[in-house]
Amino acid sequence: MPNTRNRSTSMKKIKRRAPSGESREYYERRKKGAKKAHCAICKAKLLGVKKTGAKSTKKPERKFGGNLCHKCQAKVVVEAARVKEGAKSIEDVDIIYRKHVEGILE
Repeated sequence: MPNTRNRSTSMKKIKRRAPSGESREYYERRKKGAKKAHCAICKAKLLGVKKTGAKSTKKPERKFGGNLCHKCQAKVVVEAARVKEGAKSIEDVDIIYRKHVEGILE
């Protein structure tokens, strides 16, 4: 039976082959913390979004902050402006940007 400190779910059991040829069990602590935030469109890592703290303090205070990267956010704003001016219809907007463009127009 493992030691008391290794019985927790925060410890991961790893089986390794020892140089003598026998199989042994080792224990490693699992990684803590939330995963890094990523862009909803291009899946790039979001810069300026912290892992810890309240949700309101984690994300930047701008349109789609904590949801889209700066490149995708700029494309969405440009597409929304084109639809608003009448240069493009909402059906002509690329499908991956359409949901966010509709959010700006409402």
